[in-house]
This record gives sequence, structure tokens and C-alpha cells, in this order.
Amino acid sequence: MLPITVLIVQPSSHSFPSATLPLMSDEVEVEITTSGNKAIIEGKTSVPFKTFVSLILQRKVQVLFKRSDIDPVIVSSDLLTALASDPQDKQEDRTKLVIVTFGVGIVAGVFLTVSVFLGLILFKIQPEVKDLGIVLAVIAGIVVLGILLQKPQKKSVFGEKFMESMEKMTDLISR
Repeated sequence: MLPITVLIVQPSSHSFPSATLPLMSDEVEVEITTSGNKAIIEGKTSVPFKTFVSLILQRKVQVLFKRSDIDPVIVSSDLLTALASDPQDKQEDRTKLVIVTFGVGIVAGVFLTVSVFLGLILFKIQPEVKDLGIVLAVIAGIVVLGILLQKPQKKSVFGEKFMESMEKMTDLISR
């Protein structure tokens, strides 16, 4: 095993229009062994990009980012350029997503309510004020229960879960 210093150079022919990519260090020391005509970097694993991104998106990695923020990640120049050129996921886009999802939910709720009342009228069933009061009390109870269950959790965790559920609902609606 020979320790080899690998110089990672940011190519000057590529531009990164929407991202600033600071390099902590230009040099990374790695242990390399050879197996036939292949060089193997010790302690490193090659995984497909899709798998790597899926792992990041599906896990809570904030602590990992803090612990390993200066660890080098070796990627191809073309992949790095493609990542930097893609549009950023902005908070404004997420806010619009929440507003649209709420709007769709309200419209769907009104549609469902009117459909239920039309069905009741067709079967000549007249709901009384007492019946509607019971329905409202049950809905209010569910809302209060939901609020009480969310209080022990941090607001940021609730916000993350809320945003994730809104994104999933939007994906379902868009299909």
C-alpha cells in the first residue's frame, strides 16, 4: 500500500452559475491498493448517484452534515456541473405549494360537503341542527387532539412533517 496524495482540481472550463462551491482543501490523502488493473481507494465505497441521493433525501442528516462537513466527496466534473446548474429548491416554492394544497383541500372539502347534502336531499333525509352540531364537535375534537399531540414535538419537526405531507399530497394530485 502506497499513500498517494490526490490533487482535486476544480476544472476552470466549467462554470457553476447558481452555486458557490468552496473547497476546504485542494489536497486529499488516500490509501490506494491495486487489484489487477484496478485501483481501490481504501475506506471508500463506490455507489450509484441515485442511491447516494436517495439515502440523503430519506434520512435525517443534519447531525451528519455537522460531523462530516469537510469530508471530501469525489464526483465527476460533469455531475457536479449538472448539480450546480439545476434550479435551487427555494422556500418560496414550498410556500406556494402549501397555499395551492390548502386551496385544493378547501375546494375538495366544499365539494364533498355539497355532495353529501345533495345525497341526503335525494333520499329525503333532513339533517337537523343537532346532527350538524355533533359533526362539528367531532371535527373540532380531532383538531384539538392533533394540536395536543404535536405540542411535545419541536415546531421545526412539525414543519418538516407538514411540508413532506403537503409535497406527497401534491404529487398524488399532479399524477
